[in-house]
Amino acid sequence: MKINLGIKLGIGAGIINSIAWYVIANSLGYYSFAVEQYRYYATLLLLLFGITISIYLERKNKGGFIDFKAAAKCGVLFSVALSLILAAFSYIYYKFIIPDAVDYFVSEARKSMIEGKMTEENITKSLETVISYFGFFRMFMSTLILGVILSLIAGGLLRKKNPQPFSGN
Repeated sequence: MKINLGIKLGIGAGIINSIAWYVIANSLGYYSFAVEQYRYYATLLLLLFGITISIYLERKNKGGFIDFKAAAKCGVLFSVALSLILAAFSYIYYKFIIPDAVDYFVSEARKSMIEGKMTEENITKSLETVISYFGFFRMFMSTLILGVILSLIAGGLLRKKNPQPFSGN
């Protein structure tokens, strides 16, 4: 069975993103909010460039022509593969690498409340934000939805129809 080019590139991008995520977390400290921000930016850049490159390479493999449906399909397959790899790494990251992350953020919020730096409303909002980052399904769906939207846009922009042969009649 031949694996689609978009899937291969998506798996590669997912592995690159996971390695970058781990390296950033290792350098900034595993319990930093900045890790999540940089991970999100890296994912966004990989989606933008990866979808574009996968559609371009698919078009090149088809003789320089690709219709909207095939272009969008290639981008969506890239997004699905990337989303699956990121969700799997997210589970590994929060289950095995930093399993006490939620406890740490709750204790930091309590410490800030005791010191008077934060109100209970601000703590509740920040904890909801932190806990929502740990949702593996949420990570999968947000990456997939963004990838589908970018695939549709890129498919529309990068499509190139094969000209109809000239009829002599």
